[in-house]
Amino acid sequence: MVDLESVGVVRSGSHLLHDLTWRVELDERWVVLGPNGAGKTTLLSIAGARLYPSTGTAHVLGERLGRTDINELRTRIGLSSAALADRIPGEERVADVVVTASWGVVGRWRERYEAMDEIRARALLEQFGVAGFADRLYGTLSEGSASGCRSLGP
Repeated sequence: MVDLESVGVVRSGSHLLHDLTWRVELDERWVVLGPNGAGKTTLLSIAGARLYPSTGTAHVLGERLGRTDINELRTRIGLSSAALADRIPGEERVADVVVTASWGVVGRWRERYEAMDEIRARALLEQFGVAGFADRLYGTLSEGSASGCRSLGP
């Protein structure tokens, strides 16, 4: 699912990750722990196809980052993070957050989606017991409620 080989990330001369090798196989579950600044968010940004490594190679879902259509790949990845919450427009309807998450984007903006996308989003909200939030504005949700809605992507 994730195969990172000798991955490094350098920003402004600082190593955020250095020579990291990590593999996640199908059906494995991992917890990433560490102090602030240890590189947890950077690691998960690569695994979520949101960041390219400066060095090494990164394969996500069998696709090599830098050699695949990243927008298509992101539609196959479910990612929820507190950092993501700041990027979601507060005036976005919850149902729209779920619709756009299915396509690996944040914010509906001017895109048009098919009726099937809307139906699927409402079905997911129903399945997770939060259908009552569908028409609420994302910015009015508590942090716990918002986290549950963000994670209803693919």
